[in-house]
This record gives sequence, structure tokens and C-alpha cells, in this order.
Amino acid sequence: MLTPRWLMLNRHRIGPIAVVLGVLIFVLVLGGMFFSSRSQIDAQKTFDTALYNTFASKSFRFTVESKLLGENEFYSKVEGERVMPDKVHIKGTILKTPVEFTQIQNNTYMRDPFSGKWITLNDVRMSQAELFVTELNPLSNFNFKDIPELSYRGEEQINGETLLAYELRPNVENIFLEEQFNDFFYKVWVDPKGKTIRQATIRANKTLGDVNGLEIFIKMWDYNRNLKIDIPQ
Repeated sequence: MLTPRWLMLNRHRIGPIAVVLGVLIFVLVLGGMFFSSRSQIDAQKTFDTALYNTFASKSFRFTVESKLLGENEFYSKVEGERVMPDKVHIKGTILKTPVEFTQIQNNTYMRDPFSGKWITLNDVRMSQAELFVTELNPLSNFNFKDIPELSYRGEEQINGETLLAYELRPNVENIFLEEQFNDFFYKVWVDPKGKTIRQATIRANKTLGDVNGLEIFIKMWDYNRNLKIDIPQ
């Protein structure tokens, strides 16, 4: 077998070159693994910070759309504002019926959809009622026991904003959701500047293959603004 002349002339150099190339490849691979791991850790910290800041906010506006799939489809779409610790106002439709609620401390005020008058419900906290927990308290959907699966999906453009996208499969701590479902998939968008949750889609299912499921879309903004919720006249 003939050996190329250039290989014969440079055979004594190939050994050191191969070693150097091997070291460079090893360093590049190790560096890639390090930076990938570092990026995932940073992304996890950013999500944890956003979750903390969202719960720690003094006020925010929100919209919630929920759809319970199955034989008796349940659909709601509301918008409102929340002022911590115990003021919330929503307006929208539930089961195609107009609704408007204001809760201040332990009292709830409900507008009669037929007469337009306000009805006072003393010592009734609607935000803790299972039926309206999602609409009146959107933060309840982000109560997690733990998050076994969380992955950062990069930046995404949402309504002209650059947000950080995450996908997660958490174990939720929500009485209504826990009783009805046992498999949850979240996609959450985080504001990289304010480090707060701006948007989320939630899909809840039963792992046994039940066709019924729950879909929730949540959007939150105007964090820590000077929002006012007063007792309706």
C-alpha cells in the first residue's frame, strides 16, 4: 500500500496535532455541556423568581378563559383586577350568562344580570368557592407542591413582546383541580424585565384516558399599579 508523500513527510507531526485536536474537542464538548447546564439553571432561577414576584405583587389586572370539555361543556371568560390582600373585581360571562362580582374583605357584591342592581352577600368569600376559584383568584392555578418537569423553551414573541417560554408538568395544590384531574401541562410566558408571569395556558386531564378535560388561558399585567376597587353603589 502506497503512503502519500505528504503523510510520510509529516508523520512525526500528526501525533501531537491529534492530541491537541482531541483536547480541543473535549474542551468544546465539556464547555457546551457546562453552558447548557448553566443556562438551564439560570432559566430555573428566573422562573422561580417570576413565580415569587407574581405572588408578592400588590395588584394586577387579568383575564381568564376556561373551558371544561365533556358532555356538559362549561365555559367562562372574565376580566378583572385584584388588589392584595382581599379585593377583587371581575366582569364577563359564565355559561353565556353575564356576571359581575366585587369582593372586599369578607363581603361579596354581585350584580343581578336582570335588574342591574347590586346584591350584597355578607361574610361570603366567593374567591374561595370552588366554582369561581379560577375566575376570581387566578393565582390559585400557580400553587404548586413541586415541579418535577420544567424546561425552558426560549424566547417567543407574544403581542409584540419578547417573553421567556417555559413548559412544565407540576403537582398542583388546588382543591378543585386535584379532585377533578391528575395530569397537568402548563406553558407559561415570563416577562424577562419585570420577572413576572404574563401569560399561561393550562391543560388538565385524567391519566385514565377520560375524554373530559379542562383548558385555561390566563393573562396578567399592570403589576403593582395603583388600582382601586371600591364597594359598588
